[in-house]
Amino acid sequence: MYQVLKRNPAFRRLWFAQVVTQAGDWLNRMAVLALIAHLAGPSAVGATGALFAGELALRLLPSALLGPLAGSIADRVSRKGTMIASDLLRALVVLGLLTIDEPGELPLLYGLLFLQMALGPFYEAAHSATVPNLVRREDLHTAYGLTAVTWSTMLTLGAVLGGILLAVTGVRTVFLIDVGTYLVSAAMLLTLRLPAPPPQPDKFSLKRVLLLSELREAWQHLRERRVTSGVSAKWHWGVAGGYLVCLSLLGCEMSSETTLAGAGLSISLLYAARGLGTGVGPILARRWMGSTDRGLRSSTAAGFLVAGIGYCLVALSVNPTWIICFVALAHTGGSTIWVGSTTLWQRGVDDRWRGRVQSTESLGLTLSFSLMGGLVGFAYDQGISLSAILGVLSFLTVLSGAAWLLRAQREMGKPKIEPAA
Repeated sequence: MYQVLKRNPAFRRLWFAQVVTQAGDWLNRMAVLALIAHLAGPSAVGATGALFAGELALRLLPSALLGPLAGSIADRVSRKGTMIASDLLRALVVLGLLTIDEPGELPLLYGLLFLQMALGPFYEAAHSATVPNLVRREDLHTAYGLTAVTWSTMLTLGAVLGGILLAVTGVRTVFLIDVGTYLVSAAMLLTLRLPAPPPQPDKFSLKRVLLLSELREAWQHLRERRVTSGVSAKWHWGVAGGYLVCLSLLGCEMSSETTLAGAGLSISLLYAARGLGTGVGPILARRWMGSTDRGLRSSTAAGFLVAGIGYCLVALSVNPTWIICFVALAHTGGSTIWVGSTTLWQRGVDDRWRGRVQSTESLGLTLSFSLMGGLVGFAYDQGISLSAILGVLSFLTVLSGAAWLLRAQREMGKPKIEPAA
């Protein structure tokens, strides 16, 4: 992976910006989750699941609402400018989180969180569409593997450091650090040289965006290129939205405290385990199954099985140490799904469509994650145990993986339509 950075200096700068901003993002999330647990306190009995499900939905739904617009912009407007603007505006929003310190201000926290996340789809669509322009085709799988490993490393470090900082310095320091990371990322991107988006045969139309016309056309492009399974894999992985709500709830149960330090540390340990697993998954999958299209499909399917087994073991465990280990195991599968499926469709689509395809993928992913997260929050508040919830989710994960594999195998037998020269 180091060789990819060495051979591609422009990608290296983009990667450094990713390192900085994602570290801040995970610090921010640990602070927000701990702040929700602290401000809600004992008064949230019977509503804890809804509060954490709401946090997850607000982190995801903006992608569904604004993803189509973000994808169209990424295919027409300066991708570097889009990423820089997103960084700077998110820094301003996070400054508003510094004012929240009372239970009555939870609605304000959720509102600011929504604004922060609403700016994210523009950054992500531009970033995802940029990577193939900065590395050679044979380096693309490794580049996305590095991106996933980086994401997981920042999750692990950000979660651990977030728990420590919450205990030692308080929530405001964490938010200030997050602001600083956005500013540093924007500064690093400022000198990055990127090619302009390729010319589009049609002009931008807000009406077409609102009617999802461009996403339907992007889906048709995916069908012609025979890579719809690469995009739909993350939709099948929507069960993970339920797992993420379970992690926050499990952290609260493990802590049995509502202080920022207590809840924050328990939640951060579980998220750190998640990060550790996501870092290992793509490396093992590439070593064992290779990076051919067939190998990527096999590793993606295996990822569903590993994730289901991992969380089934979490459901059966009572020892916190084993729970943390099994969470890490489960997310080796989750990251394998993520990297394998992304590489599949990025290899197959034309550069003119990358932003809109990214938004198509994000739309389905967001809706499925939010739905499962909401269902888990509701079930928990109705008195269903976390063990029972995790057992059901594990079964659904394996079932979803089997359905995706059947779809991918059918797609492999269809003829690919090459783009006109």
